[in-house]
Amino acid sequence: MSTAFPTFQYRFMAAMGHVIFPANFHPVGTQAATRQMLERVAPASAPSPGAGGNWLVVGGSGGFGSAARVVLGARRGANTLNVSLDALPNLESNNKVRQVGSPGFHRNLALERGLRERGLLARTIQGDAFDPSVRQAVIAELRESFAGKLDGIVWSLAAPRALDPRTGKAVSSALKPLGQPVTIKTFAGRDDKKGEPARVVEMTIPPGSPEEAIGTIYVMGGGIVERWISELLAAGVLADGFTLLTISYRGNPLNEGVYRKGLIGLAKADLEYTTRALDAQLAERLSGRAIAVEGPAVVTEASGGIPGVPFYLAHVMDVMGDRFEDPTASMTRMFDDHFGPSGPSPDDEGLLRMDDRELTEEVQEQMRNRFLAASVGDAFPDALYDSFMTAYAQTRGFSVPGIDYAAEFEPAQLCDPG
Repeated sequence: MSTAFPTFQYRFMAAMGHVIFPANFHPVGTQAATRQMLERVAPASAPSPGAGGNWLVVGGSGGFGSAARVVLGARRGANTLNVSLDALPNLESNNKVRQVGSPGFHRNLALERGLRERGLLARTIQGDAFDPSVRQAVIAELRESFAGKLDGIVWSLAAPRALDPRTGKAVSSALKPLGQPVTIKTFAGRDDKKGEPARVVEMTIPPGSPEEAIGTIYVMGGGIVERWISELLAAGVLADGFTLLTISYRGNPLNEGVYRKGLIGLAKADLEYTTRALDAQLAERLSGRAIAVEGPAVVTEASGGIPGVPFYLAHVMDVMGDRFEDPTASMTRMFDDHFGPSGPSPDDEGLLRMDDRELTEEVQEQMRNRFLAASVGDAFPDALYDSFMTAYAQTRGFSVPGIDYAAEFEPAQLCDPG
């Protein structure tokens, strides 16, 4: 039965820090946006299929992960295997959204169609990266379809929770400060029906507990990366000269209370430390390397669900203008500038700083001034609100140019991977 999703439906959850809860997504728009990503990065002269080697992307249906996979495939000619955990279509459901699955499913679908049209091998294993059976499935797939060798991994996993196979239970991360509460600014949603503008609000986030800190390190830290590399090394599926890239976000001075100096900062420090240790191990075993990549602030599906992030992003998009990078632009620049003949250019800590443009003093000074000028109760500028909400809607298939949102679509046909 045909259906239609004419508008993006969402609500602001005041009790949870004015985060945005999306109620739907548009599968046609999601697939179209993915095809546009492929077209953006494709060079004038297509690379030979397989010229970029074989790469695994863990978290390849999300922002940085899907962008990295697009660049690796369409721009560099790599065969890619993705691991992600996405809601799959349930055509028997009475819920229209559940019938068509999730943005991640449709992003994978369109991306793999586009890469296969270019003569590339592109596959997905659906599962929790923390589940040992998923690692075994990846090893089996590499041996069966990828000649048993992997040239690189992009680790771009940013799940809010993960399985602990020892207990069979989920472990959650927490975006909270460390040791003391932190007050942040954000905006409450606009009410167009009542003519009420979005307004600046503040919220105080209490510090996380020791248990929450341990959970956050488990979910977001480097332990799981180390387990993957250990098993892949033991299985003999990593090629000589293998490259591991772990992609994360350090934050900025305006949100460091809940990022770099918060619980997630502990997890990110653990990921960076583990990456450096793996770099030494891979260099010795395979003449390989491991590099921690610090990405810039970008609009992704997760952006609306993190307190304070929409406020920061709306302003930094305005301050940076054309210099602001979405995940596709950031990953294109990373591979073009740092993984060509000249090689990567890490900073003094050994980090590859793709947040370099955002963290310039000129940008951050303007951001500080804007944060200081914004008072609780002030109307949040419509132009900034619309800019962020449009970019956020696009991560869920809405506001994509060329899509007729009044048109009906057939879920079964749209979800067919054939």
